[in-house]
Amino acid sequence: MKGRTICPKCNHEFIIDVPDDSETYETKCPKCSHSFTINCKKIDKSKSIECGWEEHGEPRKTILSSLKPHTTKPIIASFLLLTSCVLGIFTAVFLTSSENLVVAGFDLNFLTDMISNTGVIITIIVFSGFSFIGFVFSFRRRHMNATVICTFLGIFSIGFFIGFVLSIIALILIILSKEEFENGTKGKVF
Repeated sequence: MKGRTICPKCNHEFIIDVPDDSETYETKCPKCSHSFTINCKKIDKSKSIECGWEEHGEPRKTILSSLKPHTTKPIIASFLLLTSCVLGIFTAVFLTSSENLVVAGFDLNFLTDMISNTGVIITIIVFSGFSFIGFVFSFRRRHMNATVICTFLGIFSIGFFIGFVLSIIALILIILSKEEFENGTKGKVF
């Protein structure tokens, strides 16, 4: 009969073939060549034998996908970013076309003089573009890092100062729902 034993000197586990009628058996470790005696136990076949599983090696650490339901946080964040983008573009168009700016009785012409620089208007449009890219990524729940970066840059689209607040709220919602985003083609982030 075949059996498994462990060398008492080097703890090497190996399988040996022992004759069926022997109670003791002299063997030699194939690793360290240490000789030792094995006491063979006979199994009574008339009794029922309980079977069990024997595990070898380390336990595996399996990553299983969880069945967490999707929340609406990324969708809400995406529409906040889209609103911020539209407000940013309207801000840039408004600043280029306004001659006399009076809102609620306040003369805001100093603001248009300060921002009338073409570079600033182009910058506002570029940051509005980042808001739009963040909108697409957030709506599709992909590329978490790119979504956070685009949302952060979308804060600077100003958007009549309302887009600023909307982009900050969208950034918070995206960070809170980071488990729902996939990282490109590599699948879900765990």
